[in-house]
Amino acid sequence: MRVIWLVPPTHKGKYPNIGQYRFYKNMPVRASIEFPYLNAMGVTQLDRAGHDVTFYDCPTMNLAWEDVNEDLQSADLIIMEARTPIVKYIYQCSDTLRERGTKTALYGDHVSVYPEEALPHCDYVISGGDYDYGAMKLAAALQARQNPQRLFRCGLVQDLDSLPHVDRDLVPNELYFEAWKIREHYLYTMSGRGCWYNCTFCCWNRPLWECRVRQRSQKDVVSEFWEAHAKYGDCYIWDDHDCFDTVWGLKFAWHLLKTGNTHKEILWAFQTHSNMIHDLEAMKLMKKAGLHLIKLGIESGNQKTLDMIRKGTTVQQHEKAIRILKEADITVHANLMVGFPWETKADAYHTIEWIKKLDPNQAQFSLAIPYPWTELYDYAKEHNLLLVKPGDWESFDATHPMMRMEGMTSEEVVKLYKDCWRMFYLGWRYKLKHLRTVKNWADLKQLIRGYYSVRFGHMKAIEKAD
Repeated sequence: MRVIWLVPPTHKGKYPNIGQYRFYKNMPVRASIEFPYLNAMGVTQLDRAGHDVTFYDCPTMNLAWEDVNEDLQSADLIIMEARTPIVKYIYQCSDTLRERGTKTALYGDHVSVYPEEALPHCDYVISGGDYDYGAMKLAAALQARQNPQRLFRCGLVQDLDSLPHVDRDLVPNELYFEAWKIREHYLYTMSGRGCWYNCTFCCWNRPLWECRVRQRSQKDVVSEFWEAHAKYGDCYIWDDHDCFDTVWGLKFAWHLLKTGNTHKEILWAFQTHSNMIHDLEAMKLMKKAGLHLIKLGIESGNQKTLDMIRKGTTVQQHEKAIRILKEADITVHANLMVGFPWETKADAYHTIEWIKKLDPNQAQFSLAIPYPWTELYDYAKEHNLLLVKPGDWESFDATHPMMRMEGMTSEEVVKLYKDCWRMFYLGWRYKLKHLRTVKNWADLKQLIRGYYSVRFGHMKAIEKAD
C-alpha cells in the first residue's frame, strides 16, 4: 500500500514550531525544528509492516506543492496532523486531496476532541495519542479490504518495548535541531508517554494520553541510545517524554554506565517537574552517566498561579530543584508562562525577577494558550476573559495574547512577553557570563544560535496584539 505521511507546505510564510508545552507557534525564522518523533514512529511502523511509505515535512524540507503533487497523486492513503491553529488549513488540504480520489486520515489533539468537525473533511480520524500505532493498524485494515470505522480508535499500546526504534533514515534526523545544541548530532527519543499531572492548560494529557503514563524499559532505551551512537558517533539525545521520572532515570543511568558511557560518548537531556528533583546524589550519578540538561516546567514564581493551574508544585520546590541541579553541574532550562488572566502586572514581573535571581542557565517564556478543551479555556470563557472567538481556531497559535490579564491591555501583555526574554537574555550580566564559557568555535556557534533563536525567533514571533 502506498502511504504518504504529510506535513503540508506552510500557508503563512512562516515555520511551524512545537514547544515543550505542545503549543503550536508560527515562527519567523528556523530557531529550532523539533524532530517529529511520534510521526517518525508511525512511518517506521508502516515501513516495517511492508507498506511503501514516504514522509514529507514540506516546511522543513523546503518543498512546495508542485514538488510533491505528482507523488501525492500516487498515494492510497495520506496522513496529516490537525493541530488547532492549522486545522482549517489541514481541512482544506484534505478536501483537495479527496477530490482527486485519495483517501486521507487526520490525527492529533484537535480532531481527537472534535472528530465530528473533522470527519466531513477526511475519510478517517485516527483518535488518541498512539496515532503512530493507529496509522499502521488503519493501513493494515485498508490493505486487507476491511471496512474500518471512520472514527478509528486503536487504544493505547501497553507494552512500548514492543514498538520498533525510529528509523532515522525514513525521517532524516539531520533536518531537525535544537538552537542550544552542543553536539552536531542531536537526536530525539521518548522513554515514555503521558504525564502524572493534569495541569489546567495542558492540551495533550487528557485527549491523547488519557491521563496515563506508560514507560519503556531502561534496557530498551539504552539499546536505542547505543544504536544511535553506532550510526552517528558521539551524539546528544533529547528525551521528549512529557514528564521524565527520575526514579526510572536513576536505573537508566546505571544501565548506561554499565554498557560503556563512561566518557559521555552520549549526552542526554529531558524535561520534568521540579518535585521530581529532590536527591542531589541521584542527580550527580545521572550527570556521571552523561545527563547534560534538564528542562523544568516551572510556569510561574507566584504560588497562587501554581495552585490555579494545578501544577502540583510550590515555589520552594522550584527553588530547591534549581539549587540541586546547579550543585550537580547539570544545565538548567526553566520553562515559564506569561499571560495568566488572574495575574497583575506586578505578579508577572515578579516571576521574571524571581527567575533571574535563581539564575538558571536558560529560560523559555510562552504565552498561556487556552486550548478549547482545557480547564484554562473553561475558566477564561466562564469569566469572559477570552480575546478570541470560540471556533476561530487559527487564533490559537501562541503568537498573541488570548486572554485578558488583570489591569493590563493586550499591548502591555505583548510588552511583558518581550520584556521577559529581554530581561533574562539581553542584559550584559547574562551575556558576559556566557561569553566566559566559550572555549572553542563550537561553543561560540551554540551561543550565536541561541541568541538568534531568542532575538529573531521568539521575540519576533509576537509583534503586536490582535
